[in-house]
Amino acid sequence: MTAIPKPPKSKVVAGPKLTETDFLEIGERIGESKEFAVEVEIMIYAQKRYESVIGVIKEVDVQQGKLTMQVGYDNVKINMNNIVSVK
Repeated sequence: MTAIPKPPKSKVVAGPKLTETDFLEIGERIGESKEFAVEVEIMIYAQKRYESVIGVIKEVDVQQGKLTMQVGYDNVKINMNNIVSVK
């Protein structure tokens, strides 16, 4: 009987760590985009990968923690807990 080697343990990719100033900056940019209908780029970290969404913020639902953006002719809902940066 031969021994079968165990597979190496997979490394868990930790999400980005945001400071309080990062949260304030993200909040300000989201507010400006909603108020003045300015196009922004939002970087999201979900399912262990980064994704970028460019559009105009139409609605912010604080109760559900969702953000609605208009990307082209489509409306996209984003979980606010997944936002890493707003440019």
